[in-house]
Amino acid sequence: MPDGPHLRRSPAINPRALALIWRDPAVRAPAFGYFGHMWELYSFWTLVPAIVATRLAGAAVSAAAFGIIAAGFLGCAVGGLLANRHGSARVAAIQLATSCLCCLIAPAMLQAPGPVFAAWLAVWGIAVVGDSPQFSALTAGAAPRELVGSVLTLVNSIGFALTALLIPVFAALAAAWPLAWVLPLLALGPVAGLAAMRPLLR
Repeated sequence: MPDGPHLRRSPAINPRALALIWRDPAVRAPAFGYFGHMWELYSFWTLVPAIVATRLAGAAVSAAAFGIIAAGFLGCAVGGLLANRHGSARVAAIQLATSCLCCLIAPAMLQAPGPVFAAWLAVWGIAVVGDSPQFSALTAGAAPRELVGSVLTLVNSIGFALTALLIPVFAALAAAWPLAWVLPLLALGPVAGLAAMRPLLR
C-alpha cells in the first residue's frame, strides 16, 4: 500500500542541529555521553570472540560470543523499566560506569577462575549496550521539538563514525598486544562519557 495523502513529509536535516549539539549544555551532555558509550560498544563486540577464545575453542567460541552480545537485550529491557522509576540519566550513568569498570578490571578477569570469568563477560555484555536507548531518550528530550529528528540523526551519525574509526584500531591493537593491555583502553570512552553526563546527574 502506498502512503496516504495526509502523511506529513519528513523535514530535511537542519544544519543548526550540529551547532546545538556542541553549544547547548542540555543536548551536549547526553550526546557526549553517547559518544563515550560508542567508543566502547562496537569495539568490545568486535573483541568478544578473542576474549572468549582465551578459554574456549571451535564452535563454542561462536556460541559464547553470541550469548554475551545477545545478553545486551537484558540491559536494554531492564534499563527501560528502571528508567521509568529512576530516570534515564541515572540508569544510563550506572550502566556506563558498570561497563567502564568491566574494562578496567579486564587484566584480572582474564586470569580469573572460569565462573568469575563468565560472570564478568555476562555483566559486561548486559551493561555495555543497555545505556544506548537511554541516551537516545535523553537527547530527544533535550532537543527543541522542531530539531529532534536532525539532532538524533547527527548524534547517531557521529557516534557510528567514531565506531567505524575505532573498530580497526582496536582490532589492530588486539593483534599486536595482549588483551590485558588493550581492553582497559576501552574505558577511555566511558570515562569521558560519564564526565560529560555530570550536569544530568545534579
